[in-house]
Amino acid sequence: MADAGVIALIDQAGEFFSALDSAPAARAPLVAYPVELMITTPQERLIVPFHEGWPGVVRAAGADAAIGYWTLELRGDQQVFEGIFAGALTMGEAMYAGLLVAPEEKSKHNLTCAVGQAIRLVQDVHRRAKDPRNLGVSAQSPPAPKG
Repeated sequence: MADAGVIALIDQAGEFFSALDSAPAARAPLVAYPVELMITTPQERLIVPFHEGWPGVVRAAGADAAIGYWTLELRGDQQVFEGIFAGALTMGEAMYAGLLVAPEEKSKHNLTCAVGQAIRLVQDVHRRAKDPRNLGVSAQSPPAPKG
């Protein structure tokens, strides 16, 4: 049976990446490859699949889960990922501070950039949703076409 911390981080990751559907650029795939993001903490591993540019269902991965060519692993403490999901920390800030590591950085640079862009886009969606100036904007219908 999974402990509450594992379920909580899975839920946070699922909620975070599901917001990509409402991102302004969500019509175009963010990642054109069958990328998987593996989130690794000392206590757990999660997989976030990106197929056809869209994040799939976040699932738990075993400690022996293989890391394939199209898998980007990010390692950090649970609090680091919680900070990223909450928008309090960017991937770049966490990496610069030594709190987040992509173990195969040289070969995974492009994947890191692609997934990093997706994470920044979702953080922007969450920030705009919390901005009091934007309350009710998403409920408005788009302007009628001219002509």
